[in-house]
Amino acid sequence: MFRSADLKLCCIFLLLVLGVLANLFNLVVMLVQQWRSGGVKTVALIICFISLGNILLQISTFVLSVSVWVGVLCWSDLPLFFCVVLFVWLSSSSVSFWCVAWLSVLYCVRVMSFSSVLLRAMKENISSILNVTLVATLLTSYVTFTPFFYLHFQNETLLTNMTEECDIKKPLFPAWLNVNIYVIVFISYLTLIPLMIMLPTSLRLVVYLCKHTSSMQKNHQSGSHAAESYLLVCRLTVALVWVYLVTLLTISLYYFHAIFASGLSADMLFLGLSFYCVASAILLTCSNKNLREKVRVLFSWGKKTLSRSVEDKSGVTERL
Repeated sequence: MFRSADLKLCCIFLLLVLGVLANLFNLVVMLVQQWRSGGVKTVALIICFISLGNILLQISTFVLSVSVWVGVLCWSDLPLFFCVVLFVWLSSSSVSFWCVAWLSVLYCVRVMSFSSVLLRAMKENISSILNVTLVATLLTSYVTFTPFFYLHFQNETLLTNMTEECDIKKPLFPAWLNVNIYVIVFISYLTLIPLMIMLPTSLRLVVYLCKHTSSMQKNHQSGSHAAESYLLVCRLTVALVWVYLVTLLTISLYYFHAIFASGLSADMLFLGLSFYCVASAILLTCSNKNLREKVRVLFSWGKKTLSRSVEDKSGVTERL
């Protein structure tokens, strides 16, 4: 009979398979596009960063879930590999969150029209600005979470499970680090600041596209396909904002509750991040024209292969 922990681990593994396949598809398609174009396209570069970050995030999430399931937190010493996985887990999630925010900024700046000279100059050079920003985001994400390499166990136990004879210990930062200040800083960097960037730019983009679509429909312009495309982008953007908002609020709630209260179970955090990786990959695939076309080609090829196999089997049956 499966326990609840076993079922949660199976759900995380299922999301791992789905998320890795979806993000790997996006990553490969964007890398091929970059190679064929012979240059650096900012949209493809951001999607590559998001996809790679999601893959590392899901793998590290599953490894953390398995580590907790086998009882790593009950060992006498905290192993170094657990600290390394924690570092990869947090840094990859940070890269993914920030890149989603930068993608929203890129779409918003490219679509909107500005009267200010400064904003027009930023719009013309937005690709170069974001290319440099992506490198800075990658470096700061790794630097921010280096203190997790110094985690160790405290002497006191957090929870005692008498049925399994396991003393679950709470990892502790070194004494030279102010835990409350550091956690507030890294939570702000990980969730709050990207949310403050992503939310207004996405909503501004949605409002602009909705107004533009409404004016096209009122003027009866010949562009129903364009209007449908704008509405599709609006729906996908709202869905991505919802997934983004729920995920970041879940992370913030978990860490702040861990500081100022007794702490919450990490299972919901693991499931939430796994769901984010799958949902964001699917939404990115639907919102990008090149990725949508590759999905159509893949499905059409699968249908042709299936129909051929059915015809071959029917031919063999008729001969018999």
